[in-house]
Amino acid sequence: MRTDTSDLTAPQTSLGPFSSPGASPTPWEATQEALRRTQKFQLCTVRRDGRPHVTPLLAIWALGAMWFATGDYEQKAKNLAANQHCALTTGPDTLTGVTYVIEGTASLVTDQDTREAVATAFEDAYGWQLTREDGTWYQMGDNIRAGSVQLYRVQPDKAFAFADGHESSQTRYVWERSQQPGLP
Repeated sequence: MRTDTSDLTAPQTSLGPFSSPGASPTPWEATQEALRRTQKFQLCTVRRDGRPHVTPLLAIWALGAMWFATGDYEQKAKNLAANQHCALTTGPDTLTGVTYVIEGTASLVTDQDTREAVATAFEDAYGWQLTREDGTWYQMGDNIRAGSVQLYRVQPDKAFAFADGHESSQTRYVWERSQQPGLP
């Protein structure tokens, strides 16, 4: 089991049509680093009747994928049981900056070694918020390790970095199926 947060495979990168003339694509390494630093994401899933469901949550980029935890009774868990496709987004609350979108397939993780590694990655990313008694999500890492919450791995299919400001760029990242760990 890998315990670092290095990418397992780099995606193919291209510049989208809504970019400023002369814009350059955002390098995957810069997007990956931003995903590691970000602490709040929005998860979009689809309800059984086809309506979207969006909720804020803690998530991390580690081990070549996005990760989040939730209770089995929560709407997002119910949605993912019926449809594993989802998107995670994050970005600034201003008109300038970079907004990130990761689209992929969420899978429930039960392997204990993976749960250990991801719990540690969450604690490293969120620090005292998860490890100190006065932290908002105190003992979340312990709950991931113990299996008392559901842990999801979102294998990215494609992602975007939308940079807005003096120069706008729309960078698209695509992972080929053969590049994705565990897939033929």
